[in-house]
Amino acid sequence: MVKSFLMLTGLKVYLPKSNVIEGQFWYKHSSMANPFILDSDLLSEVKEKCIFLLETGEVKPLHRIRMARPRHYRLYNASFEQYLMAENYYFAYTETRKEEHIDNLIACLYRKPWQKWDAEKIQRRSKYVKNVDFAVKNCVFLWYIGFRSYVPKRCKALFSSKGNSNGRPFNPREYINGMIHQLSNGDVTIKDKLLSIPCWDALDELEQRALEYQLLNEKK
Repeated sequence: MVKSFLMLTGLKVYLPKSNVIEGQFWYKHSSMANPFILDSDLLSEVKEKCIFLLETGEVKPLHRIRMARPRHYRLYNASFEQYLMAENYYFAYTETRKEEHIDNLIACLYRKPWQKWDAEKIQRRSKYVKNVDFAVKNCVFLWYIGFRSYVPKRCKALFSSKGNSNGRPFNPREYINGMIHQLSNGDVTIKDKLLSIPCWDALDELEQRALEYQLLNEKK
């Protein structure tokens, strides 16, 4: 936190050649001619201004990556299938840290203006961003993390418990398939139709079902 504060403010540690007093810390800044002492208690207080760096929050996506443009930062213009595919590659990247998965995530969230969504072309389109600077790729990852922090705020009942009641470890595939199963009521013939509906229509419906389930349990 202190390092972040110093970097963002432009402060640099200064080591005087003489008259060094233990416990005193000197700093320099480009806007001031002379070095100055910054009390350690004050430094400890002001560093808290950088707490936002440790908090999960929404960020706006990069305007473009090469010629590809992003979906809406809250995926209002994305289909349910796009959301599920993005979730799949998000979990794959967080578990393995293989860059190919973040490339696929970018291909889910970005596309050229003339391209239409096609899940089968994700891996082929991901090659377009393979050589993009990793700092750019990480910006997309941070955007998606921010989006994922918003979803539980809007769908509180749906995401009230991420764990499994039977104590089994979290399984991304079961998590994704479970959402499809809940919406389809087990009818596999409507799966393709469900995947094409707007992302938030699906999530709002799942939220409503979660609320009804909670109310039913409260009555028991």
